[in-house]
Amino acid sequence: MRRNAFLGYLLAQFIVIVLVMAIFKVIPDRQIAATVAGVLFVVLPAVLMALEYKRAELTEFFWFVAVLQFWTLFALPILGIRLANWGVPFDQLSFIGIPGPILHQWSSKSYTIMMAFTAYVWWKHRRKRPIQG
Repeated sequence: MRRNAFLGYLLAQFIVIVLVMAIFKVIPDRQIAATVAGVLFVVLPAVLMALEYKRAELTEFFWFVAVLQFWTLFALPILGIRLANWGVPFDQLSFIGIPGPILHQWSSKSYTIMMAFTAYVWWKHRRKRPIQG
């Protein structure tokens, strides 16, 4: 039976949240802190999708969709508008007409959806594992 990698993915998602909170405490310039955090939010889903594709291709299609929706609808656009508008306060930015603060609120919900799908797939695979002992 394949190894259940989804617990590791879920832990990585939690670790990124902790790292982002630490980044904002350690880096005083909010624009730089937000950019570093944004890079983490772009890199993590890309790495998780690449690892899972290499490991099991598209066997967990809906998990891929959950990760991809966060990455393409929120992580990439938010980091992109930050970098393309360096020096402009985030509350003055927008992406396809959606103000930055609203986009950020939605991104938090989207990240939660990604984590929920990861937890569900981990649980589903864990449930299928034969009892040890």
